[in-house]
Amino acid sequence: MFVWSKKLAVGGLILFGLVEAFLIFQTLSQGTSTITLAPRAIQDFLIKYALLNYGLLTVWAFIWMFDQARLRGVNLSVWAVPFLFAPLPTLFVFILVLQRRR
Repeated sequence: MFVWSKKLAVGGLILFGLVEAFLIFQTLSQGTSTITLAPRAIQDFLIKYALLNYGLLTVWAFIWMFDQARLRGVNLSVWAVPFLFAPLPTLFVFILVLQRRR
């Protein structure tokens, strides 16, 4: 692939795993949260904005995966279900699988 490198995909998977582990560790701790809350209207706006961005980025990534699979003659239906549950790691693994020598 011309756009992605194996180092970027592996680095992304490692970074994703570290962030997930950090977030899970934070939720398991027994301390009081130090996050200050914004007014309710701002929270609602930020949540909707983040969900919209994430949703559109997910659609873009799936369209890109569809295009790459079509170009290389790979069946994308195998990747659809994992992509619904974990889009970013699935994208990185998809990149690594497409770059493997056949």
